[in-house]
Amino acid sequence: MQKKRIFTEALKTIKDNLSEFDFLEHSTRKRNLAYQLQYLDFNMQLLREYNLYGAIEAAILRHLVIHITNIIEYLLFVSLSKVYDKDPKNHKLPSLIGQAKNKGLIDKTLASNLNGVVEIRNKLHPSKQNEELDIKCFTYKEVHLCLLSMHNLRDQLRNFFSTKNVKVETNIVECPYEGQIGWDWCYYCGEFHW
Repeated sequence: MQKKRIFTEALKTIKDNLSEFDFLEHSTRKRNLAYQLQYLDFNMQLLREYNLYGAIEAAILRHLVIHITNIIEYLLFVSLSKVYDKDPKNHKLPSLIGQAKNKGLIDKTLASNLNGVVEIRNKLHPSKQNEELDIKCFTYKEVHLCLLSMHNLRDQLRNFFSTKNVKVETNIVECPYEGQIGWDWCYYCGEFHW
């Protein structure tokens, strides 16, 4: 039995995602980020285009909050590593937010919004719960706030690194398998080729 393919033409390509984060050096880390952003985009498309019910919808919302928060944590970590010229000492997200604010990577408003994202994500921690967690504890509004904070973080980091004149390698290597794979997912670049 052959699996059906979900229509993915509307998804951002890996190259599109790479170009949005041009302040990061082109590396395996940056490419992995692009894969994660495409996966995030795919899950958002599932919510937009399909009539999902109950637990499936709630699980995707929950997963999106976790996923977006992980991307935010990654962006702060690699940006601070670049500023410090080594990995930050404290890797916890609230500390990374504070360090980024103190180093001028982000402004006070974004730092507050990112701490709000941490509070949303922390609904998952049993120690933060007064009662048993309902799987429907995450809302579309919370996912939107997390997503907006992630985009604002990207923009402020791009602005910080461009004003500091940090030389960033932005060469995007073409996939050597382009045109050689008939409408299938490429393991090399993570895109669909036709």
